[in-house]
Amino acid sequence: MTRILVTGARGAVGTHVVRELTHAATVRTWSHDAGPLRQAMDGIDRVYLCAADGPGKVHAETAIIDAAAEQGVERIVKLSALHADPASPLPAHRWHGEIEAHLRRSGVPAVILRPAFFMTNLLMVAESVARTGTLHAPTDGRRTAMIDIRDVAAVAAVTLLDEGHAGRSYDLTGPAAVTFTEVAAALTEATGFPVRFADLTEEQARPRFENAGLPDWLATQLSGVFALIRAGGFEHTTGHVEALTGRPARDITGFAQDFVSAFTPARVAL
Repeated sequence: MTRILVTGARGAVGTHVVRELTHAATVRTWSHDAGPLRQAMDGIDRVYLCAADGPGKVHAETAIIDAAAEQGVERIVKLSALHADPASPLPAHRWHGEIEAHLRRSGVPAVILRPAFFMTNLLMVAESVARTGTLHAPTDGRRTAMIDIRDVAAVAAVTLLDEGHAGRSYDLTGPAAVTFTEVAAALTEATGFPVRFADLTEEQARPRFENAGLPDWLATQLSGVFALIRAGGFEHTTGHVEALTGRPARDITGFAQDFVSAFTPARVAL
């Protein structure tokens, strides 16, 4: 059986990657506080690469890449992001771009997964939606090719297990680019309570990011992602999820139904 090290196994995507691999490979998990990296890498064939987001991400992931190269690992599958670029003004996109460049220099055969906007990002405002019945976002009416993290994990598992993917990069999206008005409609249908969308201007949204108690890098990242949305940077869809997994990517309607309790007013959720 293929021996796979899943780094970031406690993360949002990593937990699903472990589930996808459990019956198909010998899985070992590792996080920064889980012991020596080189010991975790011993005997490993392939690596799923994802460290926690934040200023230490580049250091953490390049250390994993270096340990994998030293061990002679045959493949790394790197969870990156759409618009990853070492020259990006957005922190997470810049970090991913720097890590991708290091991975290419390492010589380890690799697969790069670049998902678009995660549907689970909506959970950050779920309490507000449940309380006010309003979904706020600065999108200028543009569409966003949101993707379910469970589909990202399924693609990661396929590219870790199957041959023919080394050297490839896959931009991953949901089946359709949707407006946030359509997201609100999906939440309305799922919860049975009216949810409306309020499209904010950049100026209206700025204090929401700045005063949300987020780390500075994350506030900058989220603000920049919505700027990309307003510029049409997340409108393009791809069919890679279905082509690689053999099943359609989950849509926003299914996501809203699966996470309905998070968006439902407490008086009926209890």
